Amino acid sequence: MARNTFVAADVLTAAQMNTLQASVWSDDVRADTSTGYTLVLDDAGRQVTMNNSAASTATVPPNSSVAFAVGVRVLVIQLGAGAVTLTPGAGVTLSEPGNNLVLGQYQSAVLVKQATNVWIVLRSAYNVDSDQIVLSSQVFG
Repeated sequence: MARNTFVAADVLTAAQMNTLQASVWSDDVRADTSTGYTLVLDDAGRQVTMNNSAASTATVPPNSSVAFAVGVRVLVIQLGAGAVTLTPGAGVTLSEPGNNLVLGQYQSAVLVKQATNVWIVLRSAYNVDSDQIVLSSQVFG
């Protein structure tokens, strides 16, 4: 949904509220215990927990397969003992300042879609925008 300046008597439609709800952080968790998970559209704004004792991959698919909106955030948390490697799908760029796309146990990363096949990887839960977490709990909690 495009940004809008609301004025008195403006009303949000159900579709607009659903879009708004999907665009802010959610407390929804997708728990994955496999050694290979590929993000799906329903992961937008969600926490994806990886929990396996073996090495695993979390793949960010190309826009042609899964068309996440620009600006979408996905939080990936590694709970298991095995390392999780964040893997770009065909044609996808994952940019992380230290070029480290491996999560150890209890580490996390926020994936932020910047352009069609370009994602920024923010390592550490401290990069999460706490205002969005508060907003979602205030509005939808």
